[in-house]
Amino acid sequence: MKQLHAAEKPLRVAFVDYVLEPEKPGRSGLSDIVWDMAGELANQGHEAHVIASYHTTSYPDPRVVVHNFPTPPIGYRNILGHLWILRRAARIATELRPDIIHAPEYVSTAVFAALGVPAPLVLTVPGNVFHRIQHGHSYEWHYLEVLKWAARISARRCARVISVSQEMKRWWERTGSSPERTPWIPYGVNQHRFRQVPDARERLGIAQNSVLLLYVGRFAKEKGLFDLLEACSSIKNLLKPGGVQIVLVGKGPQADEMQRRIDAENLNQVVQIRPWIAQDELSTWYSAADALLLPSHSEAFSRTILEAMICGTLVIGSRITGTEDHIQDGVNGLLFPPGDTQALADILADVVRCPDRLRDMRMASLAYAHEHLTLDHIMRRIIHEVYMPIVCSNA
Repeated sequence: MKQLHAAEKPLRVAFVDYVLEPEKPGRSGLSDIVWDMAGELANQGHEAHVIASYHTTSYPDPRVVVHNFPTPPIGYRNILGHLWILRRAARIATELRPDIIHAPEYVSTAVFAALGVPAPLVLTVPGNVFHRIQHGHSYEWHYLEVLKWAARISARRCARVISVSQEMKRWWERTGSSPERTPWIPYGVNQHRFRQVPDARERLGIAQNSVLLLYVGRFAKEKGLFDLLEACSSIKNLLKPGGVQIVLVGKGPQADEMQRRIDAENLNQVVQIRPWIAQDELSTWYSAADALLLPSHSEAFSRTILEAMICGTLVIGSRITGTEDHIQDGVNGLLFPPGDTQALADILADVVRCPDRLRDMRMASLAYAHEHLTLDHIMRRIIHEVYMPIVCSNA
């Protein structure tokens, strides 16, 4: 644990965790972000609490104080259950009286604000409902209205809205958060979980002289995966089985249609769909890959960028929010206009013909990640740029 200077007072921060899988705290959804921040806060000498309705008493970090409470009988993954959980969490937070309450999503901060929880609210937010509306969404109407309400309340009432990309900063300012309350601070990447694996290819049985390109994420329309398949089809004569492997890791509504397209284009000896890879194994795949592919049309921010870069892996991505914040074309990655399948095909063709071009940029990718994106660096920024100014202004 870091020793604080005598003049520094340890902060008491409570994180709100509304998890995707309540039996696996810190392992899925936004829960890993909560536990990463809480654990690093403890590393830096501060007091971290997590308020949640978990279905286990086995927690990722014994230094973090957990305030666990039962899930309501009406269930977990529904609006009423969510609001019931947040009402109970708000009661615990009020009794706890922390210096800061920090949440990773904006329904929590909106409910806390509406219930009058007295502690300052900080939101680290991956997206914005109005951004999703502009780019297409699949929300049911009643949930959409809840998200609109929550975004507006959080934008006005949070002491800070930490935006993880420049584009999200603009959207949250449009939603009502003033520029001085909307810092741009990206997610930090946990170096215990993501790191370079020197013998990654040997572990996976991948030849050293083959080109491995990797996608990790949901198979959804906004991800631009059919652009990738079209680009691959247009340079099919260059994609020699055994010499090139393109592995698409994930799941989603377009999985079956993607497989049909792969079969129809006779790409199945080169392009492979795999189910989700356990988080503990992702570092090996990132380290083995020549590049991470991100052909998205729109996206708030993909954490796979950080995960890949800390493993020394180049990013080949579309020029969209989040990606452009960190990737400098030709220096630590390669960029192309979103939806431009010819530009993507040209990049892939160059990579196949001259893979050393990517491998020569690995050090730049790794150096950028270590300088700007490590969890300890990001958490120091949050402490000194967000928490401390709020606490000092309330003193």
